[in-house]
Amino acid sequence: MKVLIFSDIHGDLRALEKIANQKADVYIAAGDLSNFGKGLDRCGEILKPLGQKVWALPGNHETQSEIHSFCEHYGFVDFHRNLRPLESAFGLTQWAGLGYSNITPFNTPGEYSEEEIGKALGEFDGIKPLYLVVHFPPLNTTLDEFAPGKHGGSPTLRAWVTFHQPAYLFCGHIHETAGRSDRIGQTQCFNVGKTGYTLEI
Repeated sequence: MKVLIFSDIHGDLRALEKIANQKADVYIAAGDLSNFGKGLDRCGEILKPLGQKVWALPGNHETQSEIHSFCEHYGFVDFHRNLRPLESAFGLTQWAGLGYSNITPFNTPGEYSEEEIGKALGEFDGIKPLYLVVHFPPLNTTLDEFAPGKHGGSPTLRAWVTFHQPAYLFCGHIHETAGRSDRIGQTQCFNVGKTGYTLEI
């Protein structure tokens, strides 16, 4: 079972075509396919042949309703605030999705307060083994450093991961750190970026 997670396409159709041409059993779009909701249909046409293999989250550039309609129209799975099982070589794994981002300076349409992030993550408390896909990174990691010494991640997500220790965390949002990895305790964390990250389970 191969799961390909990617994020922050932002209308780059060539990058999305490269993703769609890779072999995987599940393709998780971890947010920001578009720029402020524009260009989703062009992305949908590229991903359409993959059908239900595509699980989509809204990033901070999309609203929950936009991604829900997008998924309904193209036959994808709306993965936002959703828990889905996947069979692995070692048994059943649980995959949780949470879109949007923590508050940004850019007034984008898909942003949560830290309180809202905490409430959303609480829906996944106690689930093991958990594979968590979020749009935004945890605070003070290699995944959220948008400039030297400056971090833009969520403290609430960091605290939740520290306490609950999911097996994996996958995110995007901070373009400067795409492709980087880190650990929070036993949790392996990846900023997948638009080139994506493939996990074999």
